[in-house]
Amino acid sequence: MDEENTKRKIIEPLINLLEWDILSSDVELEYSVQMGSGTKKVDYALKQEGTPVVFVEAKGCDTPLEQSHESQLKSYMRQIGVDWGLLSNGRKFEIFRRDVSSTRPNEISLAKFTIEDVPANEHPLKALSRESIDSGESRQIAEKIEAVQKAIASLRRNKEDLAEDVTGVVTAVAGNAVSQQVENEAKGFVDDLIMTLEEQAHQTAVVREPSEDDDELDDGKYVIRVTRNGREVHRVVEDLQSDAMKSLVNYLIEEEGLLDEIDIPFIPGTGRGSRALLNDVPEHTHGKEMTGSVEISNGLYLFTHLSSPDKKRYLPELPEKVGLSCEFAGSW
Repeated sequence: MDEENTKRKIIEPLINLLEWDILSSDVELEYSVQMGSGTKKVDYALKQEGTPVVFVEAKGCDTPLEQSHESQLKSYMRQIGVDWGLLSNGRKFEIFRRDVSSTRPNEISLAKFTIEDVPANEHPLKALSRESIDSGESRQIAEKIEAVQKAIASLRRNKEDLAEDVTGVVTAVAGNAVSQQVENEAKGFVDDLIMTLEEQAHQTAVVREPSEDDDELDDGKYVIRVTRNGREVHRVVEDLQSDAMKSLVNYLIEEEGLLDEIDIPFIPGTGRGSRALLNDVPEHTHGKEMTGSVEISNGLYLFTHLSSPDKKRYLPELPEKVGLSCEFAGSW
């Protein structure tokens, strides 16, 4: 199939399957991105209250995916500050996530698979769903996958050393006569472990432990759950969005050492703007007054005069700096 048929028969049904209504204003076709002096078009922008959160770049089934296509999507994501991207020609799929923990713009590959392997990649695809984006579960899914990817990379790098360590332990008990066989078996074990982790990396669901406070979610409160590796470690419940923001950031500063991991002023998003989320004076970096700011721990000022989508977009960058995630519930 050519690109037009691929979009209609594969890409758009997938977008609908991920709970984005292709006919609604939340899905914009041919979204314009200013690149230098020209304008480029992203095939689909999936938007949360008017703000793009996922870019989808589609090619035809008759077009092999190349490095240039990947670079194209990454540049679009970087230019707008979009966290998620999907590249597909209907036969192959690759999901990208913006690495906000890096000091430089960096879009990393979260999963790469063929259409035959879609059932085994349910969770990275679920990260692109409307429900997961809205709830913050997308970040948790990404963190679990990335943790497994890092473990696999570490095992590959250290395979020889691991095999040598195992051999040393066993030969100390059984003698040098078995050293060669033990070393071979140890290497085989590491290879098998890597294969198992690769098979399971995209099949691990995010699990949140039930909380006694779950009934509060229906009380018209603004709720922010803070999680580590999918497990809830803290919860904010407030009547106002600004109070919820304040409580979250105070917790991160006082309990999680946030100020050791960020620079003040802290600029959210790509870090190239002038609007500060946190500063030691109630001003943005260009000297403009930080309207609607509140004073928090350590004499800092938190900028709360943001739209609800921007709060949900930028606020999670702070817990990420200390290895945590957050998801929004209740009245958000």
